[in-house]
Amino acid sequence: MPPSSVSVCIATCNQRAYIRQCLDSVLQQRTDRLLEILVGDDCSDDGTSEIIAEYAAANPQRVVHLRRPQRLGASANIQDLLRRASGCYLAHLDGDDYWLPGKLEHQIEFLDTHSECPAIYANAVAIREDGERIGVFNDAGDGHHSLASLYRRGNFLNTSSMLYRAMFKEELLSIDRPFIDYRMHLLLARHGSLAHLGRPLVAYRLNSVGSMTTTSSDLVRELYWEAMNSVPAGMLGAADQASGLADFLRRVFGTARRQGRWNLLRVWAPRVFTASPYGRLRTCLLAVGSLLRIIYAEAIHRLRMIWRGDKGRVLYHR
Repeated sequence: MPPSSVSVCIATCNQRAYIRQCLDSVLQQRTDRLLEILVGDDCSDDGTSEIIAEYAAANPQRVVHLRRPQRLGASANIQDLLRRASGCYLAHLDGDDYWLPGKLEHQIEFLDTHSECPAIYANAVAIREDGERIGVFNDAGDGHHSLASLYRRGNFLNTSSMLYRAMFKEELLSIDRPFIDYRMHLLLARHGSLAHLGRPLVAYRLNSVGSMTTTSSDLVRELYWEAMNSVPAGMLGAADQASGLADFLRRVFGTARRQGRWNLLRVWAPRVFTASPYGRLRTCLLAVGSLLRIIYAEAIHRLRMIWRGDKGRVLYHR
């Protein structure tokens, strides 16, 4: 097996409108080191299954169609793909997203030459359901992000852009309950700083039909909290832990304000204060600082938009 062979794990469920573009974007990657494309079709009933079967028949050496007879859910679907994956590198891609040209080539080359790096990510173009561009996923730029920095600033990494070493998949498979992508990123970051390319190499479809962030925001928030609590004690300093918890509280405040659900703060603030090593007052001050940081980042971005005539937005500020 080539040292940099890749297993691409595509998770999908009822994404008929997007799955062709998703599969085409992988098949069109210019690399001779792509090993397999594993498509976890989570009991689709809208025609998605028929499209995947068509691609599998046309590309029998590359595309494996795994049609679930019963719905597994996002986490179990992904974990089953990981169990079956045989590549030295693993890539994830949601069925409503797609890759841009050169994505795999750039990332494989990086991991081939940086043995200390467990995973590499890239920025993404943010698009609407109809494909219209609305901005970019983050403002992280080129760089490396440690476990501490990822915990402090929250989840700004795009899952459909990730490529990581298969030696870590057993740890992902050991998670015994539903999880979100942030937990995967935090787990990989325990093994070294995560690399990020500022250049968009993925197209990310914002709030598409069936998106978990749209249909189950309360569950996502709970799983986000579980992801933070999954980091073993001792791997973070008190300042990093308190800053991360304060940033989480800032996100809860933002959701409460947008949705008019102020009860969210009554539920989550006590949990954050109890977990924080800095206590109530200092954690509140850190949350205010996190809020001011985001306000400042958005203001600078708006000024750049005016100066450059760019109408794109940034979904997640680092």
